[in-house]
Amino acid sequence: GRAPRRGHLFHTAMKKAILAAALALPIADAFAPSPLSGAMPGLRAASTRGASTVSWNMMARRPFIAGNWKMNPETLDDAIILAKEIAKSSMTATAQVAICAPFPYLWSVGNEFKGSNVELGAQSIYFEDKGAYTGAVSACMVKSVGTTHVLCGHSERRTIFHNDDNSVNKKVLKVLRNGLTPMLCIGESQNEYEEGLVKAICATQMSKDLKEVTKAEMMEITIAYEPVWAIGTGLTCAPDEAQKVHEFIRSHIAKMYDQETADAVRILYGGSVTGETVDELMKRADIDGCLVGGASLQAASFGRIMNFNP
Repeated sequence: GRAPRRGHLFHTAMKKAILAAALALPIADAFAPSPLSGAMPGLRAASTRGASTVSWNMMARRPFIAGNWKMNPETLDDAIILAKEIAKSSMTATAQVAICAPFPYLWSVGNEFKGSNVELGAQSIYFEDKGAYTGAVSACMVKSVGTTHVLCGHSERRTIFHNDDNSVNKKVLKVLRNGLTPMLCIGESQNEYEEGLVKAICATQMSKDLKEVTKAEMMEITIAYEPVWAIGTGLTCAPDEAQKVHEFIRSHIAKMYDQETADAVRILYGGSVTGETVDELMKRADIDGCLVGGASLQAASFGRIMNFNP
């Protein structure tokens, strides 16, 4: 077969090294911010010496596993039970972990995550702070109940609730201005995929959704690539195919900003990830983690994904 590229082997080795280093530390140290990471918690430096000369190419992007519960489970009691089980499984995970829960559950679920390695995320926000917007929830509201991450532009928000790129951009900016971390979701539909428009769609969404985002802010953003046609359809995006798209996404970030920024940003894959597929996905150089849907509602499955084998 075809020999792996040297860049792929390097990044795979870096992933293994950072996970091994985290395992060797006390759990509090393993998840503490790096002295070099500053406002970029996803980055860990290989060394603290010569900080001024360390480039992003010498740093490993910390793996990030995020679960999106969508409109599940049906009751608060069920949500608390699931949160307890996920919190317990997270204690052996070396990746950064977050759960994006429905609004009514955020406070209670967040309480279950205290003392664990799971961070709290919201599934969306509205881009105004307050006012006569019945049914809407603001960034400052979700922040006040302990949320640190917010999904922006998830495919279901785009298609079912008609969020266009202009509103997604406003959400990204509002999330950033509130000191939260946006997880920008991009990706093509099945028709766009069949027409060969994958790169064009991803590039267009990023260019529009990241308008007015500075370089420093971009380094705080997580990108989640969602091949919409592979979400809950039974169709799959092969790891090598996903890697090619992630590689393109990173190259487009470099074009929009610079290579340093592109090397810093984590890009997650979000297309029906399971415990059976996560290991192969995480071996790819530009796949820095996963945005998990259905499997995040099963504690055992999500526990397996959190504790993937690098």
